[in-house]
Amino acid sequence: MIIGGEHFFSPGFLFRKSKAYVDNLIKEFQPNYKVNFTFGGFYSILAIIDEIKPKMDEASVVLLPSYLCPSILLPFKIRGISYKFYKVDDDLLIDTDYLLSIIDENVKAVFFVDYFGASQLDRLQAVLETLRLKNIAIIQDIVQCLEIKNEFLFGDYIFNSFRKFFPFEGSIILSKKDMNINYAEKRNIFIKPKRIGQLLRYFHIKYNLFSSKLFLKYLHKAEENYHQDGIFKMPKCNIKQLNKYDVQQMSANQKHYSNLLKNLFESLQPRLLQHNNFVPLGFVIKLNKRDFVRMELFAQNIFPPIHWLLNEEFDKPLCEKSIQLSKSILTIPLINLTKEKYNYLSENLIKILK
Repeated sequence: MIIGGEHFFSPGFLFRKSKAYVDNLIKEFQPNYKVNFTFGGFYSILAIIDEIKPKMDEASVVLLPSYLCPSILLPFKIRGISYKFYKVDDDLLIDTDYLLSIIDENVKAVFFVDYFGASQLDRLQAVLETLRLKNIAIIQDIVQCLEIKNEFLFGDYIFNSFRKFFPFEGSIILSKKDMNINYAEKRNIFIKPKRIGQLLRYFHIKYNLFSSKLFLKYLHKAEENYHQDGIFKMPKCNIKQLNKYDVQQMSANQKHYSNLLKNLFESLQPRLLQHNNFVPLGFVIKLNKRDFVRMELFAQNIFPPIHWLLNEEFDKPLCEKSIQLSKSILTIPLINLTKEKYNYLSENLIKILK
C-alpha cells in the first residue's frame, strides 16, 4: 500500500477515450478571458511578468504573500523584478489591513494565492476595489485548484498548473487582455527523464520492479532542468492526455475523502480551510510535532508533502506567522484515494495523532 508521492504514468492510460477536460476549459472561459498555455506555473509567471514589466521602473515592486512556495520568487529574480511581502497568518488568512497600508505609487502588481484550492474572495473585496482604482495588476495563483470556478476568479492574470493533480505538465493562463508570449524554440530537456522516472515508479508500485533509487534519480534529473529563462509551450500531446481525465469524478473523490478526514481532524486544520465549498489539493493539518509524524507516516508508505518550507528570505518580522505555519503544516494526500487506501490512511493517522 503506497499513498502519495510523485505521480506515476501508466502506459495503459494512452488508450483511454477523451473526456474533453482541457477543451471544455477553453470553451468555458472564452470569450471572457484570453486563454494561453505554458509548460507550467513557473513559465506562466514568467509570461505574466513579461506583460507587466514594460509599465515598471527601478522603484516599482510587486507585492507577494508572506506564505508561498519559495520557487515562486525565482521568476521575479530572473526578470529583475523587485518584490515585497504582505502578511499572511498561520490560518492562511491575508492581513487585509496591512496589505492596504503598504499599497503606494510604486506597487504595480499584487500576487494572490488560493491556498489548497480555497478562495479568500469574500475577504478581499475592499483590497481588490483599491487595486482596480489605482490600475494595479492583480495576479491570481490557482495552481492548487483542481476545480476552476468562474465565481472565484478575480485576477487580471490567473494561472493554474496541471502537474499538481496529473502526471502531465502544463499551465493555463486566463487574462483580461491579449498576451504576447515569446515562447522558447529550444528543446525542453525536462520531459524525457520525467517520463522515464514516472514509468519506472509505475512498474515499481505495480510489479515491485526496480529500486526507488532508480526512478528517483530520473525524477531529480528532470527537476534540475525544469527552471529555464525561456518560456516553453505546453506540448499538444499533454493536452491530448489531460483531456482523458474525468475531473468531475476526481473532484468528488477529493471532497469525499477530505470530508471524512475533517470529521476526525477538523480541529487541526487552518481556519481558511474549515469549510466545504472547494476541492482541496490535500487534507491540510497543523501539528506541533510535524516532522516526527511525517517520518512515522513515511514508515507506513504514506508520503505527505509539506506546502511549503520557507527559506531564509522569509526570516523577517512580518513573515513570523507564516514561518510558524511552515514549521507545523502537513498535507495529507487525497489524490487517487480508494476506500481501501483511505481506511489504511485513516487508521495510521488515528494511531499516530491520538
